Amino acid sequence: MKKEQKQSTPAATDTESIEQAASDAELAALDAPDNIDSCLEIIKALEKEKNELKESYLRAAADMENLRKRTAIELEKTSRFAITKFAKDLLSVADNLSRALDTLNKEENQNHSEAIKNLIAGIELTQKELTSAFEKNGIHKQESKGKIFDPQKDKVVQEREDKSVPAGTVLEEWQPAYMIGDRILREAVVVVAKN
Repeated sequence: MKKEQKQSTPAATDTESIEQAASDAELAALDAPDNIDSCLEIIKALEKEKNELKESYLRAAADMENLRKRTAIELEKTSRFAITKFAKDLLSVADNLSRALDTLNKEENQNHSEAIKNLIAGIELTQKELTSAFEKNGIHKQESKGKIFDPQKDKVVQEREDKSVPAGTVLEEWQPAYMIGDRILREAVVVVAKN
C-alpha cells in the first residue's frame, strides 16, 4: 500500500501562520486590560513599599542623630561629674583648713611669733589654691547663713528659738554646702530659727 503523503504547499503554511498570529493577537488584546491593571497594581504596591522604606530610613536616621546627641550629653556629664568622689574627699581638707585659720585668727593674743605668722600665711595660701582648683572644676561653696532653710541643700542639726528672724532662717552654718555644676556635692549642716 502506498501511503498518501500530504504535501503542504507554501501558500497553505503561510495562511496557517497568519491565522495563528491573528488568533494570538486577539487573545493578547483580550488579556491586555487585565495585564495593565495588574501592572498598575504592582506599581502602586512598589510605590507604597518605597514610601514605607523611605519613612523607615528617615526615622532610623533621626533616631541615630538623637542617640548621638544623647551620648554627647552623657559623656559631657560623665566627664564633668567624674571627679565627684575625689572632690567629696577634698571637702574635709577645705573644712580643716578653714577651722585652722579660724582658730589661729580667733586667739586673743594676736602677737604671734614669726613662725606662727608664716604658718597662717601658708595655710591661707593653701586654702586659696584649693578654692581655685575647686572653681576650675566647677565646684563652688554655697553660703546658707541668713537665708531660709532649703531642704535640698541644708541639713538641720539643731533648732534655736529666735524671734528676731522668720522661722526656718539659718542662724549658723557648721559646715558649708558645696555644689558641682548644678548638683549638690555636700549638704550644709545648719542651725535654724524656730518661733
